[in-house]
Amino acid sequence: MKIHHVLIFCFLSGSCGGSTGLVHARMSIFTGPKGGNGTVQCPLSSAGSWKFFCKDECREKGILLKTADVRARNGRYSLKYKRESSGTMFLTVTITKLIPSDTGRYRFGVGPSSGPNSSCDFEARVSDELLDKNAGFIWTNTEGENFTYPCMYGENRGRFFLCRDDCKKEEEVLIETDQKKAQSGRYSIEYVDGSAYGLHVTITQMKTSDTGRYKCGYGRALSPDSFRKITVIVIEAPSSSTPTPTPPQSLISSTAASVFSNTTGQLTVLSHGPHSDYTVPVVVGLGVLLLVLLLLFMRKTMKKHQNVELSTIQENQALDQKCEDSL
Repeated sequence: MKIHHVLIFCFLSGSCGGSTGLVHARMSIFTGPKGGNGTVQCPLSSAGSWKFFCKDECREKGILLKTADVRARNGRYSLKYKRESSGTMFLTVTITKLIPSDTGRYRFGVGPSSGPNSSCDFEARVSDELLDKNAGFIWTNTEGENFTYPCMYGENRGRFFLCRDDCKKEEEVLIETDQKKAQSGRYSIEYVDGSAYGLHVTITQMKTSDTGRYKCGYGRALSPDSFRKITVIVIEAPSSSTPTPTPPQSLISSTAASVFSNTTGQLTVLSHGPHSDYTVPVVVGLGVLLLVLLLLFMRKTMKKHQNVELSTIQENQALDQKCEDSL
C-alpha cells in the first residue's frame, strides 16, 4: 500500500493552533481520491500525554481517536506520534479508503485528557475524478491566494532552486540561486536560518495555470543534490452563478503535494471563512483530450496503412494483368 504524506504548513496558512491568539480565516484544504488513502503530518510545539484525531472539534462524537499510546487505530482512522532525536515532535494521521462522507474539517494534536492544546486543522475533500488512487491528499488552493511551504529539511548547502514540472529543461527552471533569498515574478525561494525545515518556497497571487507539479531543493536545478516534488491544485474563485472547475486530469492524478507545518501551542478556532464550501465537480480533463488525440492518431495511421496495402494490391493486379496480356 502506497501512502503519501502531506505535512501541513500552518504558520502562514493559519490552519494550526498557536499561542498568538489570532483567529484565522483560512484553513488548509486537501483533495484526495475516492478509495485512496490520505496521510497528514505536522510537527508539534509542545508535548502532551494524550493524542487526538477529531472531525470538526474534539468534543464527544467528533473524536475519532483519543489515546495515550504512540500509535492507535479505529477502523479507517489511525494516528502515530514520534519524537525525533532533534527534539521535534510529529503527529501523523491517516484516513484509508476515502469515501465522500470523509469530506469535512479535521483537527489533530496533543494535550491533556480534556483536549489538544497543540494542534493542526485541515479540510479534506474527496473526489472520484482523481483516477490515481495512490495520489494521496493534494494541497488545494484558490486563485488569488498566496501559497508558502517549506520545501526541504536540511542545513544551508549554498545553492537552491525551484522548477516547474520535472525540471529536465532550462525553460522549466523558475529560480536557481546561491543567495539565501531570491525572487522571480510571483515565485520566491528563501532559506530561513534556525527554522525547522530550512528552505521555503512561495507563490503569490496564485492562478489556475499554477496547477501542476513542482520540484525544489538543494544544488543545481538540472542536477540536484536533493529535492522534493510537490503537486498543487489551484481552483477558480467561486461565484454565485459559476461552478468551480477542477484542473486537468493529468495533473490532479499525480503525486501528492508535500508541505510542512509549524505549530506554536494553543488551540485556535476552526475557520469558517469563505473558502470552506468549495466543491470539486466533474470536468473533462486533459487526460481525456490526450486519449482522444491518441485514438485519432491511431485511426489515421491505420487508414494510411490500409491505403498503402490497397495501393500495393492494385499495383500487383495491374502488373499481373500486363504480364497476362504480353503472353
